[in-house]
Amino acid sequence: MLPVLLRIVIPSGYGLPAAVLAALLLVVGRALAYQRRLARQEKPISFLAALADDKTTAAILAVLIGVAWRAGLLDGRISLPLHTYGLLIATAFVAGIWLAQREARRQGQDPERVADLSFWILVAALVGSRVYYIFVNWNDYFGDAAWIVTRVGRIPRLLAVWEGGLVFYGGFIAAVAAGAWYLRRHRMPFLPYADTLIPSVAFGHFLGRLGCFSAGCCWGAPCSPSLPWATRFPPQSLAYQSFAAREGGARFLDPVHLTTLPLHPTQLYESLGELLLFSVLVLLVRPRKRFHGQVLAVWLMAYAVLRTTVESFRGDIERGVVDGLGVGQWTSILIFAAGVAVWVAASRRARAARAAEPALA
Repeated sequence: MLPVLLRIVIPSGYGLPAAVLAALLLVVGRALAYQRRLARQEKPISFLAALADDKTTAAILAVLIGVAWRAGLLDGRISLPLHTYGLLIATAFVAGIWLAQREARRQGQDPERVADLSFWILVAALVGSRVYYIFVNWNDYFGDAAWIVTRVGRIPRLLAVWEGGLVFYGGFIAAVAAGAWYLRRHRMPFLPYADTLIPSVAFGHFLGRLGCFSAGCCWGAPCSPSLPWATRFPPQSLAYQSFAAREGGARFLDPVHLTTLPLHPTQLYESLGELLLFSVLVLLVRPRKRFHGQVLAVWLMAYAVLRTTVESFRGDIERGVVDGLGVGQWTSILIFAAGVAVWVAASRRARAARAAEPALA
């Protein structure tokens, strides 16, 4: 387990130029991708026109850089830790886009549009995962500890994303909403594109849970030391720090407080489960697909079962527990029901369409 791989150090006085350069690279990259997509559609535009079309992104980045500069965050020496969790999340996003674009080409869909859709899905997922966590831990963000002190002064704790607090289900629900809006806006069919994207979600989650393991979040309950894969998390991990801060949490630390007690590595349980689901979707379900929405429905039902099972081994009460079940388990019931609904509705629609074909002929 290695929470921080390395640190990127920006000398004093170079923070603002570095931030501007990073923003320029992002804006230029998005403009080039947009220009390339339109060229493939035989609707060529100039590079300047592509830049102008993405002026909203440029404006948001400019505002963020301006706020950071006025707050003095870019003045001194900057040390940016490269967290294993963040690296794996970024890798998951890139790999997910590549997989989705590859399948989109195979299905005759627009791969560049899939990439643009994926960007907005990522933004929505980050916001949704944070909102879900705050909702579950409401008192931690709107009670006595609602404010924290930083270099720029007191800020609401809900903005302190570096403290952790992201929930997959919240991100997934927000991503579905954002994806549905985007597809409707661009007149793209929801179910065919959902079938294209959902294996990427499974593979990305596989990598993301490895990131959780590296950071020591989403940990499991104590287990027997004789369990071959029992995991002890060090003081740098979120698991250790949460136990140390929790009332009575010292009983979950070893006698000399160097690690946690042996815990179930639930992050790895879910990671390997998602890798298995990805393999099933790609190798078994997709090649035998009989109707649009089938791949999505299978993942919804299968992941709900996987998540409910893994949650029974979880030990982080911070995720929220209601009537003996984790909030994730209650959400899994709804996700499973949604999967059943998608399967029933989509399969009926496909049968009706097939039944109507002879009449139309």
